Amino acid sequence: MVGDRLRFSVLVLSVLLLIPGCRRAGEEVGELDRLAGPATDKSSSGHGFLEIYERFFSPLRHSATKICEIGISEGASLLLWEKYFPKAIIHGIDILDRSNLESKRIKTFKADQSNRLQLLHFIKRYGSGYDFILDDGGHAMDQQQISVGFLFPYVKPGGYYIIEDLHTSLPHLFSSLHEAAGGADSTLTMLNRFIASREIESPYMTIQEMRYLKQNIEFIVLFQRNIPNPSITGIIKKKKAGG
Repeated sequence: MVGDRLRFSVLVLSVLLLIPGCRRAGEEVGELDRLAGPATDKSSSGHGFLEIYERFFSPLRHSATKICEIGISEGASLLLWEKYFPKAIIHGIDILDRSNLESKRIKTFKADQSNRLQLLHFIKRYGSGYDFILDDGGHAMDQQQISVGFLFPYVKPGGYYIIEDLHTSLPHLFSSLHEAAGGADSTLTMLNRFIASREIESPYMTIQEMRYLKQNIEFIVLFQRNIPNPSITGIIKKKKAGG
């Protein structure tokens, strides 16, 4: 069943990429990957996610003003977004202090992504209106679902929330990141359920968070690449104002 839904999601993604607006006319896909080089595992030398991100991010390249990524590591992704989006302030959230990476357009914040109070402190400091928020943090089911449930309201209308490395939802590969037996708490299952029924069910979200997601998600697409194990990312589009 999950496999069928994944194939359906990838088919939807293939159709969406043909729609005008997913990238600028005449722009070749590959610039984002070229700028990244091998420093980030999002690139073609790793998970290969940048090829798909560029199709969504290209129309935002010269208009994006505010971006956030959860999970900083050595800062390669923050530097990539700084180069690709010339007008954007780049925010990074990490459980460790990464303030040594700060610059005029890169701002870091120490927080546990599964702690709503700490996420609230981030929002109080830096505000709302993110062109996209990308979760490349701890990859555990509670971390992914609490983060999207709490932070999705702060994505600007028409923006994106991305949950990276959804292959950690596969319990036979990453059982330590699940709290429920057999992967019943899987983030991938949660997203596929929305694709199939437009319902959001999560053991880690509040009722209010689930209701907001249900009412404000325009679409979800999933992208899987086998290299050789599954490498999966999910892109969630927020409805435009009045949508």
